[in-house]
Amino acid sequence: MDPLEEQRSEIEVLESIYPDELTKYNDKHFSIDVLLDTPSERKHILVLDVKYPDEYPNVIPDLRIEKGADPAASHHGNGQDDDEDEDEDEKETKRAVQLSEHIELEREDLAQLLSRLTEEAEIQIGMPSVFALTTLLKDEAEALFREKLKVEQDRYDKKMLAREKEEQKKFNGTKVTKESWAAWFEALRKELKPKKDASAPRKMTGREIFEKGLAGVEDEETINAITENTKNITVS
Repeated sequence: MDPLEEQRSEIEVLESIYPDELTKYNDKHFSIDVLLDTPSERKHILVLDVKYPDEYPNVIPDLRIEKGADPAASHHGNGQDDDEDEDEDEKETKRAVQLSEHIELEREDLAQLLSRLTEEAEIQIGMPSVFALTTLLKDEAEALFREKLKVEQDRYDKKMLAREKEEQKKFNGTKVTKESWAAWFEALRKELKPKKDASAPRKMTGREIFEKGLAGVEDEETINAITENTKNITVS
């Protein structure tokens, strides 16, 4: 079949499959909006832009992938704003639920998808391939989205685990060993050992009595008794 005829025939088929998604610019140039099925409440749309070279389908089509706009984005926003009254735990919980809302297909992701489509187009040379390429784009993009979401989920889980471990440290005491327990018990025993009352009267030594001049302070009866006794002492 003549390449131009095959091109016109393929566009007609594509228009019947994608009545709302296909935008035709001319007989050789059109685009298809590809809506991805993702866990996100937002609509993720990729636009597959296709140009037919004159020799297509005997050569690969000129392809370009762009991000489409979410038509509802202006109405509901991203839904990612944090309430100022929420504490950090509440914010973290909300972020966990909204992880899928943070996922975007970046420029390098689109380049990866385009490379994959180009490889498939090379395999499909000789036959109309745009429908197959559109289907492949949807499948590969959705798989890439899930992969990026898993990475974010794993990162979030690790962050929460590390945070939980830090919180747990507050409730963990010092590890008790036989040696540390013995040292603690000895310190406690010394602490609880009765102490002498510093205010209680203490019996003075003879030296202390002498030095303080108290040696002569005896009751008069005792002194007289000593005097009388010494009178009776005979030195031989």
